[in-house]
Amino acid sequence: MTWKGSLFMADARSRTILVHEWVTGGGLAGSPLPASWAAEGRAMRRAIATDFGRLPGGAGRVIVTVDARLPIDTRRWTSVRIAPGEYADRMRELAQAADCTVLIAPETRGILAGLTRDLDDAGARLLGSTADAVELAGDKSRTAARLRECSIDTPPTRIVFPDQGLPRDGEYPAVLKPLDGAGSMDTFYLTGAQGLPAAARAMPIAVLQPFVPGTPMSASFLVGQDGRSWLIGVGAQHVAIRAGRFEYKGGTMPASCRDAAAQVQPALKAVAGLRGFVGVDFIWDEARGHATILELNPRPTTSYVGLVRLLAPGVLARAWLSACEPAASDQAILAGLADCIHGQKRLSFDADGSLSHDDLGVVA
Repeated sequence: MTWKGSLFMADARSRTILVHEWVTGGGLAGSPLPASWAAEGRAMRRAIATDFGRLPGGAGRVIVTVDARLPIDTRRWTSVRIAPGEYADRMRELAQAADCTVLIAPETRGILAGLTRDLDDAGARLLGSTADAVELAGDKSRTAARLRECSIDTPPTRIVFPDQGLPRDGEYPAVLKPLDGAGSMDTFYLTGAQGLPAAARAMPIAVLQPFVPGTPMSASFLVGQDGRSWLIGVGAQHVAIRAGRFEYKGGTMPASCRDAAAQVQPALKAVAGLRGFVGVDFIWDEARGHATILELNPRPTTSYVGLVRLLAPGVLARAWLSACEPAASDQAILAGLADCIHGQKRLSFDADGSLSHDDLGVVA
């Protein structure tokens, strides 16, 4: 299935879009780059920048930021190097000059919320969630409490202090993760309260949840200024447990359980201020046909690298703009995204964005 011309009209107004990925885009300039974050961040930056650069009629001029230590991509965008000591000022300058800004950053230590608030205060136009929404969604304990208030199934969640040991009355096996972590970094699978790994014990505060068996999945949505949401697609996550730690290995989409979206979508209403591209991680129990919500991601996720391969160039970027611009909203694109995605053959991608295989076999 492909988009017909009548569904994808060119916008006569050209925009400058700043795409900023925090890990590889200067947020860690002068500091070590975590390998897994850098790989995923680079993949998302390239996928999103490429997509916005392919808006119809050349309507998107894309600028990306790049850590001064990293090579410049020779692609369809302008790259701006960010050196140590100039990050905050350069980001305000670039975001103020752009028509709109896409932020890709972890919720850890309030990074995404702080950056969102700073650029919003500077008058930048952000294609993403509000700082308050990011703060709530980034706190796994608060998110779980909010989901329960809305009668949405999520694992029981309790705050623990790993250096003091784990509660013996906890439900095991269990998952231990940072209170505000992103991705699978520092996420542990525990068979009991004893034998806590040193890396886990080093976390000052964490959340403990019972392990939920089933298939790890992610649903991607676009959320408008009025809170209305549109499903983009549902995919399966490739998650491995190695030496007691979870590792994100990529994903496959579309997944066969699109029906799960009806259970997942109400979770978006639990957090006011979610906007733009939002991901919902959940566990799918095929036998019961039931979704257990794990996390809300108030930002673009790695799923973007798979989604854009299932759509014509620029379609997802145009839909994102349409969701955030009610006056120019293209309802045909927004309403038809999920049908288009789920009408395609499946493809799989690694965490670094490389395509690993599709229904026809291995891709060279």
